[in-house]
Amino acid sequence: MKAAIYTRVSTPDQAVNGESLDMQKERLIDYVKSHKWELYKAYEDGGFSGKDINRPAFQEMMKDTEAKKFDVLVVYKIDRLSRSVLDFHTTMKFLEKQNISFVSVTQQFDTTTSMGRLMLNILVDFANFEREINVDRSIDSYLKRLQDGVNSGTVPYGYKREDKKVIIVPEEAENVKKIFSLSSQGLSMNEIARKTGFTNYHVRSILTNPFYCGYLVRKRDKYEHRIKENEWKWHKGKQKPIIAEELWRDVADMRKRNMKIITKKTTSLFSRLIYCPYCKHNLSSHSRTTGNGTFFYYQCDRISLNGKACGQYLREEPLEELLLKYVNKIFEISLPIPKKEDKNDDKVKEIERKMNRIVKLIEGDYISFDKGKVQLDKLKEQKASLLASNIIQTDYSKVVEKLK
Repeated sequence: MKAAIYTRVSTPDQAVNGESLDMQKERLIDYVKSHKWELYKAYEDGGFSGKDINRPAFQEMMKDTEAKKFDVLVVYKIDRLSRSVLDFHTTMKFLEKQNISFVSVTQQFDTTTSMGRLMLNILVDFANFEREINVDRSIDSYLKRLQDGVNSGTVPYGYKREDKKVIIVPEEAENVKKIFSLSSQGLSMNEIARKTGFTNYHVRSILTNPFYCGYLVRKRDKYEHRIKENEWKWHKGKQKPIIAEELWRDVADMRKRNMKIITKKTTSLFSRLIYCPYCKHNLSSHSRTTGNGTFFYYQCDRISLNGKACGQYLREEPLEELLLKYVNKIFEISLPIPKKEDKNDDKVKEIERKMNRIVKLIEGDYISFDKGKVQLDKLKEQKASLLASNIIQTDYSKVVEKLK
């Protein structure tokens, strides 16, 4: 009989319980030898939590399970395999389907008996309960730090950590003061963004963060749902404020008075699903209205330490086309094939030639970088519009019918 062994340890597990990978592996190999089984392979996941199954060695083991490369899976304890009840039951069903037995060395479980399966499920429930208790403890610890005025996690633009203390970055603090000053004068976030070079997203994140006037607030609940601004609980922080509390509240009141109720007519399908390939930041949904109408795009709003935005963006039309092709492939929905128009191809090539000429003019100092960038941005927009014009819309009612 071929046996596979699986070991896992997260940093807290090893620190508290001393359940190192080497210790687990040694015990499991001894167990396999004592039963005169053949050791097929040892799968190791070091530094991975058991809250889910997104672990490289675990995924490799599941592929080998599907291929029936071994007959029994041996672990040190059942929570090494998973701390999630759902994931554990799914794994057990998969093993059972492939006729592969499961053994927990320290708990002596045999999945071939009904009593063994019952006790196994009970222990998994307790493992999951323990994980949820740890989550609650972490939240309690976070709330205690919040009440004590201690910031957890990263600090916002304008501050940095030094010797475990949060201190002000003077040049960044001046930008923050300027943004609040412009807002107090009645300028909109878009106008402030244009004057300062920041993105609208970053201006908003600064103006809505009480951290800058010396307070800490909790913006999301335990389920990661956003807490409304009027329901925030304010806690006096230990960080030095950049602006006065009175100014922050005046700006907040002005924002609320000037706030327009916007009815969103579109759904941002790809929000939180796509990210920047350079800085790994999620792309946010935006729209822009030009003479040719309104188009939607996704942009990286990440701000670097020097206050500059990444700015990488992607039009929505190509993403929709990819999605429809994928849906069509799975559900066999008949989609029209986009037709390429030669005149558009020629126009695209001409735009690319113009872009190359502008780059050469910039490199030769014949025109300034700022002037050249403006021209390049316009040409990029024209090129994206031409490329998107070949995409033919399909009958969404057929898509919906298939998906139902």
